[in-house]
Amino acid sequence: MSGDDKGLSYEVITDLLNKRDAEERKDRRQKKDFVSRMATILSLLAWVIMIAVWVIIDTATPNRGMTFTQTFFQVHFGTDAAGAMSTRTNYTLVYTAYILMLVSIGTCIIAFLLNKMRMKRKSDKYKKSIFVIGGITLIAFTAFMIRFWSVLF
Repeated sequence: MSGDDKGLSYEVITDLLNKRDAEERKDRRQKKDFVSRMATILSLLAWVIMIAVWVIIDTATPNRGMTFTQTFFQVHFGTDAAGAMSTRTNYTLVYTAYILMLVSIGTCIIAFLLNKMRMKRKSDKYKKSIFVIGGITLIAFTAFMIRFWSVLF
């Protein structure tokens, strides 16, 4: 072939195939993979744990009037929760809330690390939910430790 020939040479064909393969590699991930799904599930689990911790702490603390949990059960189930609840702090529930907060912190860290593993492309983004629940968990854990330090240690 001469230099002026505009036909498809070996180099042109190879370049076209390499470009096609590079584009296929770039867009290969069409749906969420296992790691991304696990990060989402762990983030949701951390939210559920923090809601459970909130209910446990509300139940464990002494009566100062009607707590949210007492009001909820009285309104929705017609029970006399005010008479059934203790006026002293339930230390077993405080320890349970402490363990659940540690599990929630661990869950947030694992979810963040799984999300970080997937940050290989420009289109990949951090899940805001992981940061929000992580911040809420750390703030709640700090407040919990200030309130119940003498009970736990």
